[in-house]
Amino acid sequence: MPPGASPAMAPPVGPPPPPPLYAPVPARPSPLGAFFGRAFRGDWAGSALAALWPVGLLLGAAIALAIPDYGQDDEVLVGFGDRMGIALAALLQGLGGGLEVSEINPDYSSDLQTAEAAFTLSLVPLTVTALFIGALFIGVRQLRTRLATRAAYGGVAAGGTWGGAGGTGTGRTAGLEAAVRVTLLVTVAVLLLGLFAQPTIVLAEISTSPWLAALGALLLTAAVSGALLQRDDLAVWLAVRPGPQTLFRAIGTAVRALAIVLALCSIVALIVLASDNEWKSDWEEDVNPLLIALLLLPNIAVNILGISWGASFEGEVGRSGYGDDTSYGNDSSGDYGMVESSAYGGYEREAFGLSELGDAVNSWAVVGALALGAVCALTLGILAARRSSGRGEQLLAAGIFFGLFLFLAGIGGVSMEASGSATTDLGGELSAAGQVDAGLNIAETLLFALLWTFGAAFLAPYLVQMTGARTAVIPAPVPAMPPVPSTPAPSYVVPVVELGHQLPAAPPPKPRNRALVWTITITAAFIIGGGGAAAILLWQK
Repeated sequence: MPPGASPAMAPPVGPPPPPPLYAPVPARPSPLGAFFGRAFRGDWAGSALAALWPVGLLLGAAIALAIPDYGQDDEVLVGFGDRMGIALAALLQGLGGGLEVSEINPDYSSDLQTAEAAFTLSLVPLTVTALFIGALFIGVRQLRTRLATRAAYGGVAAGGTWGGAGGTGTGRTAGLEAAVRVTLLVTVAVLLLGLFAQPTIVLAEISTSPWLAALGALLLTAAVSGALLQRDDLAVWLAVRPGPQTLFRAIGTAVRALAIVLALCSIVALIVLASDNEWKSDWEEDVNPLLIALLLLPNIAVNILGISWGASFEGEVGRSGYGDDTSYGNDSSGDYGMVESSAYGGYEREAFGLSELGDAVNSWAVVGALALGAVCALTLGILAARRSSGRGEQLLAAGIFFGLFLFLAGIGGVSMEASGSATTDLGGELSAAGQVDAGLNIAETLLFALLWTFGAAFLAPYLVQMTGARTAVIPAPVPAMPPVPSTPAPSYVVPVVELGHQLPAAPPPKPRNRALVWTITITAAFIIGGGGAAAILLWQK
């Protein structure tokens, strides 16, 4: 730097920038994210106790079914673990799972080079479904009591149902958060059970559909736990919304009527099966036929109700096959082959309805079946008339009952498929397949259930009114009120005049005989429903 020059000065530094007026606030999670955060931070111990009921039911039933050796005295081919896997595979069908048995290809030493076989069973044991829902109901009720107790000790927050703050598991959404935890635990447990229920026995491999069973468990658990744990908030929400309130009340009426009807038909089925000793003789002593009947009791009840309403129970057997063993070079005539190329097959169909019931038993059995159908239909109609707020809600409940019954009739049957194929050392091929389907005729069930349900829904309000009770379907007559004068009338004395010939007072109306009313109404319903079913059956003949 030359002498006399001033050193270079750095540019002056200005004052620091002022702080922002508002400090940045961290982003809040969305309401859905906050809900799942509270759900996963909640009480997993109480939810596990609730989930233990349905899962423990499946495990206990599988263990109980696996304890007998089923006639394996000397040589045990199917051990306890394999029997438990088979039992679990059968039980999980009640939640939507499947059951398929396929043969493992062995090293044959005979003329067969390769062989394959498969067997598929499609059956939904509704007893397992009902017991699963019942066990889940018990566990969730205990969890609801636990949440209510915690809310009572923690204090009720403003606007909250369970009380407490939102992050403590006692807020307004505490019931839904617990339902999410219970649903996750039950779904994962059912998925693990489905993966375990795939044993390999000798030359056969059993496979299930664990994902379908887990999906069924998820839907059932979410519906039951959500409805129970959030019932109070749901009632408050429905109180100001007449449309959804009507729908939910109609669903409750239909479900209650369906449960009563199926319980009645189940009792009838048990009485019939217990009093018949012929079908028991066809079973081995190691397998109690009543045990299988109990597993399928709701299925049998649905079929009995369909038959009593006029539908027929149909069974269809189909078989097909193909054989070709015309090898040995290029011999076109096939003289050296064991079996010439041929295809065969066919279907056979049998039906059992009211007419077949009369031929198999007697005419009184048909009368009893029609009486059972009339009682079941009137049960629906009376419940709908007593619980509905109007004719529209009553018909809605009948329609929901009709849809639920059709759904149970569709899944209450059984279907079996078997197929096999083999290849010989000579190059020939053999194959065969068969299928068995049994269940209610859906077209007839649709027609007769429509007649009985809506016929009963139309007659039941009049029956309830004739017995002296009042319903909202047919409102009670309102007496005319005298007009109220706007100004007070002048007071005056009414002269009393005695008449020598007065008419006698009319006698009071006699009370109606309730037994006679019930008899006439049930007879009318019996004639209308049974007559319509008989007329259509005769027209089909």
